[in-house]
Parts: sequence; structure tokens; C-alpha cells
Amino acid sequence: MLPLFCSADFTLANCGPKKGIEVVQLTPSAQGYQLPPHLQQLLKILVGLTLLVVAELGFVEGVVYEVIAVSFSGEPHPAPIGVRFRGGVFEATIYHDTATYANLKLHPMCTLNVVGSGLLFYDAVYMKHKLRVMCEGDYWFLADADAWLGVTALEESTDRGKSVFKFKPEVLHLSPVKPKPYTRADSALVEMLVHESRIKPYIDSGLLVEAKRLYDLIAHYNELVARIAQNTEYQVYAKAIYESAKRRMGELKVG
Repeated sequence: MLPLFCSADFTLANCGPKKGIEVVQLTPSAQGYQLPPHLQQLLKILVGLTLLVVAELGFVEGVVYEVIAVSFSGEPHPAPIGVRFRGGVFEATIYHDTATYANLKLHPMCTLNVVGSGLLFYDAVYMKHKLRVMCEGDYWFLADADAWLGVTALEESTDRGKSVFKFKPEVLHLSPVKPKPYTRADSALVEMLVHESRIKPYIDSGLLVEAKRLYDLIAHYNELVARIAQNTEYQVYAKAIYESAKRRMGELKVG
């Protein structure tokens, strides 16, 4: 794997020592206080690099993707989590009774590993010893990941036994394989399409209980997609399938 960029300040590859901290004097304007022109340009570069990371990972903004996070405190700990890019940062909900949360509180750095195999997700839950975990610099990562992103926690919002962490990217490593992050929205759409296609044949065959069961599953997946892929094409398509299934069930009631 080759690093795309590194350091907390998005320094490009071949990172050198950081310069001294610059004290900035903000200047008032009609629109309020503004950064000096050279820092405005730097901000554009940082935003551009973040969007480059998102593009390289294959993320769509607002969609929750399932990744394997490797946190560490003494030794690495892999665990599946859902993560999304939104508002210029990566965010994930972590429950307080997990080792991932305990590690992040002690060491607010981890890697987000993009994998394409459900078997690796299984191993990350039940067979952690089977995963090949390696270290590079300050980060532990999965050797079999299609890509991994080293991140640092910027902010934590706590709510009844869980916290939403916001992360900034530090270093991205890509393998020769183009990463395709996994989102449950993909499989949900496929399941919805299959179920919807069977409702009419079931109704025509008098299998009304089975038709209702498929409709309930479609409604469940529609709610799931609305939660993990809000305001995206996934949600538009899921809603269209749900409405089609709803019409079919409505025709049954009218009949």
C-alpha cells in the first residue's frame, strides 16, 4: 500500500517536521472577520484533500458504510463500526460498553479499514485472532484491507450510553484494488426489489399472509435506508420501491 498523504495537517507524502505555529490577525470586513488570503487558500487545499480522500475511498456523502475500526491501547482491537462522511468530517456512533470506546478515550486515534468480504466482518466480531493486524507509524491496520484511513477524534457528543465521534483524516493507504466500501443500503435495495417482485404473484396465488410479510420487510428496509442513506439516491429508490409495494397491497384491500 502507498500513502496518499499524511500528518494531522494534511501534509503531502514525504512529511517533514512541522513549522512553528502562526498567530493570525483577523481583519474585519462587511461580511465579518475573514482569514488572510494565504490562509483562505490553505483552507481550500485542506477541504480539497478531504474530498480527495472521500473519492478515493468510494464514499458517498451522508451514506453509512460498514468498516472495521482498529483502535488500540496497549494492543490493537478490531471491531466493525458504521461510519459516514458528513459536513467535512467522518463520524461514527460508538457505544460506551465497547473496547473501541475505551481505547478512543485513552488514545483518540484509530484506523477505518475498508474491506469487501463479510467473512472479515465475522472475524472482527467472533474470530479476532484470525485477522492479520499490522502497524505503521502510530497506526494499527488490517493487512487484508482494500484501503485504510488513519483518523484522529476531534469531537465527542454523548447521548445515553453512546457517543458520536467526529474524526479528521490523517493518513490514507490504498491497495492496488480499488476499494468499494460496503453499505447496508446496497443489500437493502436488492432485498426490496426481490420482495416487491413477488408480492403480485403471491396475491394472485392467494398467498396473502406471505404477501403481507414481504410488504412488512420492504417497509423495514425503507426505514433502514432512510436512516443510513438520508437524502441520497438510495433513499429515492427505496421510497419508490416501497410506494410500489404499498400500491399493490392497496389494490388487494380494494379488491
